[in-house]
Amino acid sequence: MRFDLLSLKLFASVCEEQSIARAAEREHIAPSAVSKRISDLEMQLKSPLFRRTPKGLKLTPSADALLHHARILLRDLAQMESELADHTKGVCGQVRIHASVSTIVQHLPHDLREFLAEHAAIRIDLEQGTSQEVVQAVAANVADIGIFGGCRPLAGLRVYPYRSDRLVILTPVGHRFAGLARVKFADVVAEDLVGPQKGSFLDSLVQRAAAELNHPLNLRVRVNGFETVCSMVAAGLGVGIAPERCARDYVAAGRVAMVPLDEEWATRHWKLCVREESALPPPVRLLMEHLSPEARATARGMRLVAGGRR
Repeated sequence: MRFDLLSLKLFASVCEEQSIARAAEREHIAPSAVSKRISDLEMQLKSPLFRRTPKGLKLTPSADALLHHARILLRDLAQMESELADHTKGVCGQVRIHASVSTIVQHLPHDLREFLAEHAAIRIDLEQGTSQEVVQAVAANVADIGIFGGCRPLAGLRVYPYRSDRLVILTPVGHRFAGLARVKFADVVAEDLVGPQKGSFLDSLVQRAAAELNHPLNLRVRVNGFETVCSMVAAGLGVGIAPERCARDYVAAGRVAMVPLDEEWATRHWKLCVREESALPPPVRLLMEHLSPEARATARGMRLVAGGRR
């Protein structure tokens, strides 16, 4: 069974757009040509790939299986083209990272600066998402490296520790919590809360803590991003929760006050995930080893074992 690369590329676009017309517009090709390619694939597979619904095209089980392999092939082809085209510049390739906003704000800028200083020709494609979205992106081969917290990784992914952070309570200046040495979440839960993004690692921690106290949350506002949390808290819309490292600049500017959160879960542990290491392109392995000492030690052990077999 032979597959045409253009047909696979158009098929992946239809899957992502859930529409032949939108996929055709995205790929700058006539909708009839896209439709013909999809029909040819269905004849080749002897199975339908899509079901039409009022909300767009839905993938059949055959399409799910084909999309998984198509993304791997297209990703490897793009990697090959990138490396061969840029060899004269010393470029080794591209690494796609999907990460939670907390790690993007706190840790990745420093870590990537150090990495790119040593590997200046490698390019980084960084996207933000909730922890669940990050893990799913790596499993679906949409991302090479995922940085997440809280949720359970999917089967087939390798997980390494990354970094930790500490949560604090942000309050308006002059709030009754301001100036306290620490505060328990049981004291916070009755306050108007500027809540985190729905589905985020922080959201799962807060929701679980409130459930354990059997107390509903008063989520007056939900926002995405710690700068927005700070602005809402400074405006008196409630108290917020943020990593201490993110909160320091706002506190120093006199916009809000900060109180340590006295809970075990206030220390969060972030993790990295990748697919099977033997299939990772060299730039991805280099960055993984830079980000995680444990990944570096594992890779070193694997190289020693491989060397001993020669």
